[in-house]
Amino acid sequence: MIITGLVMILLFCGFATFLVSQGQSISNVEEVHAQTRLKNLADLNSENQKVLTQYHWVDKSKGTVGVPIDRAMDLVLAELQSNKPHSAGPINPPTPPQPQPTASPKPAASQPQGSPTPSPNNQKPGGQQ
Repeated sequence: MIITGLVMILLFCGFATFLVSQGQSISNVEEVHAQTRLKNLADLNSENQKVLTQYHWVDKSKGTVGVPIDRAMDLVLAELQSNKPHSAGPINPPTPPQPQPTASPKPAASQPQGSPTPSPNNQKPGGQQ
């Protein structure tokens, strides 16, 4: 019985060692996805490098051409260096709106006979100011 127990323990240890060694040699899903992402990134970087360093058609029907980035920077630098700075000149504030002419008071002759004419010091009825 002791010999059978020792044989079972040895078989179990051997089987466990075999499974561990096989598990290390099998690539898992995360490693496969990581390799795919790295390949896609490398392809994207090479495509971007090609676009940034070579002349290419952006829209052939409109005649739009892509210029390498180094050449584009040289062209922009030359354009900016050719434009000399100049003063902005005086800043003129907007003119204030012209006041609207007020309507002149009507002559006293146009008021009816029964109504009193307003006093020049604008008193309220009852003698209050």
